Amino acid sequence: MKLGKLWLTIGLVIPVMSLGALTVTAAASQDPANELKAAYIADAKTGQALYADHAETKLPIASLSKLMTLDLVVRAVKRGQIKWTDNVPISDQVQKLAGSSTLSTMPMAKHEKFTVAELFAATLVGSSNSSAIALGELVGGSNAQFIQLMNKQADRWQLAAHFVSASGLDNTDLSRYHYQLPGTSDSAQNLVSAHAITTVARHLLADDPAVITIANQGSVKIHQYRVATSVKILKGQSQYDAQLPVDGLKTGYTAKAGACLVTTFTQHGRRLIATTLGGAWQYSANANLRSMVQQQEQYQQVAPATMTTQLPGTTTKLNLVAVTNQRRWVNVRTPLQQTKVVLWPLNPGQPNYVAKHCPVMQLRLTDQSAGTVTMVNYVTTHAQKLTDPMSAATTVRTTVPTNKLAVLTN
Repeated sequence: MKLGKLWLTIGLVIPVMSLGALTVTAAASQDPANELKAAYIADAKTGQALYADHAETKLPIASLSKLMTLDLVVRAVKRGQIKWTDNVPISDQVQKLAGSSTLSTMPMAKHEKFTVAELFAATLVGSSNSSAIALGELVGGSNAQFIQLMNKQADRWQLAAHFVSASGLDNTDLSRYHYQLPGTSDSAQNLVSAHAITTVARHLLADDPAVITIANQGSVKIHQYRVATSVKILKGQSQYDAQLPVDGLKTGYTAKAGACLVTTFTQHGRRLIATTLGGAWQYSANANLRSMVQQQEQYQQVAPATMTTQLPGTTTKLNLVAVTNQRRWVNVRTPLQQTKVVLWPLNPGQPNYVAKHCPVMQLRLTDQSAGTVTMVNYVTTHAQKLTDPMSAATTVRTTVPTNKLAVLTN
């Protein structure tokens, strides 16, 4: 797959056509550095999607899996199950894995103690497989029980995801350390969509904003070990690009998964998350997507916060207010089409009343290139009687003579 499709969603969205294609240059589209299997870019706070391509396809994601492990650790701390200062039990098999020259980024000497905070940092920054598994065993009680927690959380969030590993290693590696999940094949691996792992990253950042501070480091020192970051595009690292700066978050790679990457960055004062899976190169496809977003996406007002309208068939002006935030990401090359739809069922010739906060108008925003429609609902600011032309014309107005009025008021 090469870069191509841009998918913009705004608030409540209904797809109305196939996703439009926003092509890059011919030379760029033929560049193998751009090839990947899936991609997704979303606003970290709102979840609004700016880009999606094969985003619901479940694929191997390698060490990106650790983001789910880390979020479950954060949740365990928040509910008081564990503390950041707790020492994490290190099993013999975890210690053996930590000594691997190919699968480990941090040794764990026998009888050496590590806190939850230390192994959290080693997992996030250095992508330590042994740290991730040890944390999972602490939270879940066992490796198998923790993986069950991972899948239950994925189900709660309705994600296209299935986990067999807390670290992202597949069973071809895990079986040597007796961490193959019972009932899984010798080649089983985590299968997660680009949309799903982006959602996990969103939850992790929301659950613990300090994650960005931890992730945005060139290395972390844990005891006598200096654990280097796996994200070489951070500031100060060998592949940092000042034109497309990122401040996290996680890399992943296995022969089966290819190059996988989740990056966090800010644009127009908002944090975005960009995920690319199955790349031939580790950073280029993700960078090109971020560049496209930088050039074509703006966060702006897309609908008025208030409006005054006269419903068809009435002579009454209504003051309305929008019930949702009207600022969204918009592709600057494709203006949104606006259509007003009346929601209030007017009864001609009869008294009509609207209550306060009654929905009477809907503004539909259509993005032709993305094939999406957003509905923005407007409600009344106060209760009001609606007058139609017929009832106004037939209303009998009686005037009380001045002298009669004087009598009545005596």
